[in-house]
Order: sequence, then C-alpha cells, then structure tokens
Amino acid sequence: MATITSAGAGSGIDLESIISASVEAKRSQLQTPVTTKKTNTQINLSGLGKLKSAISSYVSTLKDMTKTGAFNKRTVEIKQDEDNPVYSVETKTGASNGQYDITVNQLAATSKFTGTFTSSTSALVTADATLSFGAGDKSFTVNVKAGDTLESIRKRINNNGDNFGVTANIINTASGEAKLVLDSGVTGAGNDMTITGTGELSSFSSNFTQTQTAQDASITVDGNTLTSDTNEFDDSIVGLSLTALRVSDTDPSDVTGATLKSNQLSITTDRTGIQDLVKGFINGYNTLVSTANGLGKRNSVVAGESQDDGGALAGDSVTRSIVNVMTGIVSSKSDQSSVYSYIFQLGIEMDKDGVLSLDEDKFNEALDNNFEQVVALFGGDDGVAGQLSSALEVYSRTGGLLAQRQDSLNSDLRELSFKQATITEQMTKYEANLRAQYGSLDSLLVQMSQSLSYLNLIANSTSSS
Repeated sequence: MATITSAGAGSGIDLESIISASVEAKRSQLQTPVTTKKTNTQINLSGLGKLKSAISSYVSTLKDMTKTGAFNKRTVEIKQDEDNPVYSVETKTGASNGQYDITVNQLAATSKFTGTFTSSTSALVTADATLSFGAGDKSFTVNVKAGDTLESIRKRINNNGDNFGVTANIINTASGEAKLVLDSGVTGAGNDMTITGTGELSSFSSNFTQTQTAQDASITVDGNTLTSDTNEFDDSIVGLSLTALRVSDTDPSDVTGATLKSNQLSITTDRTGIQDLVKGFINGYNTLVSTANGLGKRNSVVAGESQDDGGALAGDSVTRSIVNVMTGIVSSKSDQSSVYSYIFQLGIEMDKDGVLSLDEDKFNEALDNNFEQVVALFGGDDGVAGQLSSALEVYSRTGGLLAQRQDSLNSDLRELSFKQATITEQMTKYEANLRAQYGSLDSLLVQMSQSLSYLNLIANSTSSS
C-alpha cells in the first residue's frame, strides 16, 4: 500500500483541517493562561521599574536637602567695578548675613632676583656643580654639568622635578649682557628665596640683586587688619572665602592719596535659591504622587465592560501605600522647629487632590522672620525631607520592597518560560498522536471503501447473470 503523506489523502476526507483545528484548540487551551500571565507579569515589572525610578529620583532630591549647609544659600553683593574687581567672595557652610567694609592694602608677593651675566650661550662652569634654591620650608637642588651655559642652567631649573615653583627667564639686553630673572613662586612674608652653589657656582648668588621681597597679602575688614601668605583669606570672615585681586583704589576724598577706598560687601539670604530648593521638594512630591496614582489606577468599567485603561500596577496596594506614607509625613506635626509645627505654616498648600503648591510671599516672610526655623523644619535627617527620604528608601533601595517584588516577578517569568517549553513539547506529541489516530482512521476508511466496491462488483455480476 502506498504511504499516506497527508491525513485524508486516501479517504478523500479533509482530516488535515480537523487535525489543525484540534491542535490549535488544544494549544489555545494550554497557551492562553501562560500568555496572559506572562503579559501581566511583564506589565507589572515595567510598572514597578517606573515606580522605583520615580522614587529614587525624588530620594536624590530629598538627600540633597538634608546635607549640611543645603539651605545656607547666600547672595553676595560687592560695590566695586565689575570689569576691574578688587576682590571676590564665595560663601561656605556657616556663612551669615552681614555687611563689611573691605580694603585690599597689598597683594601677596613672591621674591624676585635678577642676575647679570656676560652671555647666555657661553659656558659658565668647567666642572660639575650644584645650585640649591629655598623659600620658606621648600627647597630643591639642580645638578649643573661642565660646559653648561646660562641657557642650559635656566632649562635645568625650570624642568627640575622637585622644583617647588621657581621660574627662570633670560633677558638679552641691547648691551649684549644676559640677565637671568628668578621668581620664587612662593608668597608670604619671610619666604624670600635663597640661592646657594657649590664649586664654581659657590659665588653664583653674588651676581644677583633682589628686586622684590616676598610679602603677605593685607586687607582691612571694618577697621581690622588681616594678613595671609597668599591672596586667599579663607574663613578670616567665618563662612566666607575672599580672594584679593588687586590693591584698592585711592580714596578720592583724601587729597594726599595716602588713603585707600573700601568696597562694601553685603551677604544676604538667597531667597530665590532657597525657594528653588523647596520648589524642587514640592515638584518631586507631586511628580511621585502622580506617578504612583497613575500606575495604580484601576480599569474603568462602562456598561459592565472593562475599558482596560488602568495603570501598569492597577489595584496594586503598593502605590496607595507609598502615597499614604508621603501624605502622612508632610501632614504630620514636627518637633524640629520651635516656631513651626507644620510645613503648611510656611506657605506650602495641599489641594483636595493631594497636590502641593507654594505661596511665595508667605514663604519669603517666613524666611525673613525665622530663617533658621525654616531650615530646621526641612533640613537634617529628622526634618521633613529626611523623614521622607528614609521612608521612601525602604521601597527603592537595593534589596528593598520593590526590588523584592521585581525578583519575585522575574522568577515567575522564568517559570512561565519553562511552561512555554513544556507546552511546545506537549503540542508536538499531541499532534503526532492525532496524526497516528487519523492516519489509522484514513486507512480503515480506504479499506472499507475498497471492500464496498468489491461487494458492489460481485452484486452487479450476479444480477447480470
């Protein structure tokens, strides 16, 4: 008998369609629950990822607010020529509001020496020697080789790996002489440079004349003279870093020209900067609440039919828990301030939908009247920002609640992938069994058809005789 390559080929019945329909029905029966669960799991994973990211972003904002000095934002105003400033100022942690009359009396200076030589290209030494330079507590030594010229010595000084800042330059004069100009690079009174030599260079320093003495910078602040061995005055006024840029202008009211004019420095609270900090708190809060509510939104039902318009975490209690935690903290009484018990006393408002906003005028009034108390209410680990940060990190941190949920869902996906592979194997076996069964049926129908044809042939023969 010829091999049947397609179910029903022998009998003429479309058994192939029956097999296909049976396989698809069975596949759907097994596959649909897996596909549905896999899709829902992936949607939940995506939703948790978005929620975790939103929390992490807000926690970062909150942690910035809890840092020491986060609210210590100050505005610096100096009455001086902006194109040719006398000094510059930066505020640091601990800066306070205030006004100061500041005069720059002199800038810090390095010591300078100039030596006169007959030539920059003629050999200065016929045997190896050394040159040593010192300034303050710094020093280094240069090895000079036989035949070295002034030019090569200059290079040895400038390129020495232990050089603490000495620079050497050569000026070739019209008279043919060469002048070696040395700058110590070290400022501050008492830090004049020393030059000593060995061998033929033992009298090297005698060729030099000191043209500038190392000196401190000097400023006067409200009548008090302050000095620094550099032009930096760091915390001479607590919380401020002042850099002297040039000597102050002569006071025009002094006809002798002996008096220098002061330039007034004003340090005030940077209300705009602090407002921006609090606005960041509010915007981050509103964004996270909106994200959580959107992800947890349930599907709406119209005429008994779900509209599938819910969030990725529709009905998940975690979104409501996060919103409740946040609302609870910002609405709770705080004992961090002796003046304010609630952030709503500072001009922060919450509408019926839980959205925060800021009354800037009321907030500025609080800053002007009780700056430190505003900071106490918000800042630090125990302030509102710190409490929110700690509470939300329970959800977003590595190994936190959301991470645990994600791990569980990823485990579910691995199991579903295994079930998918099992279904594929089951369907292969199922189809093979169907083909075997329908193949047998097809063969039986062929045999029956052949038998019927034979019987009809006999019957017809008998009738004819």
